[in-house]
Amino acid sequence: MTGGTPLEFRTIGICDGIAMNHEGMKYSLGSRELIADSVEVMAKAYPFDGLVLIPNCDKIIPGMMMAALRLNIPTIIVSGGPMLAGRFKGKAVDLISVFEGVGRVAAGTMTKQELSMLEECACPGAGSCAGMFTANSMNCLTEALGLGLVGNGTIPAVHAARIRLAKRAGKRIVGSSRSNSCREI
Repeated sequence: MTGGTPLEFRTIGICDGIAMNHEGMKYSLGSRELIADSVEVMAKAYPFDGLVLIPNCDKIIPGMMMAALRLNIPTIIVSGGPMLAGRFKGKAVDLISVFEGVGRVAAGTMTKQELSMLEECACPGAGSCAGMFTANSMNCLTEALGLGLVGNGTIPAVHAARIRLAKRAGKRIVGSSRSNSCREI
């Protein structure tokens, strides 16, 4: 919309929740370095003037933040946004509710069938799991550090405002990239 030429590329991503309770847990934290390295390699191999990084899970956000700081070129992080809470028996529920439900089943205060129904409701759609886990905490931190626009950590994934945020980031990064390249001449 402002004359930039985008190039999309991907990186690996390990979700802590899926990698939990098996050998995969050993790889989540280490994946941050691989993510940072892959972003850095692409940005150096195709000398980008600026980046819009789009993470949304666990170690992907800090990995991309590390890359942005290493590269020292204009960068804006636009996450996919947080997930809305679900509803179960008239109450708001989220991933923590499921963890608590597992404990309640073990304590005999919830049936396995109720836990199964809770699991179906707790994560109702797109976005990083509702709760202040790594993804949502780091998305809020991007704002505080100036690496993300206002609302990056709080606009839900399914809201139209998330698309508007991404458009603003694209416009802003093109402008920042132009300003940055003029200073180097």
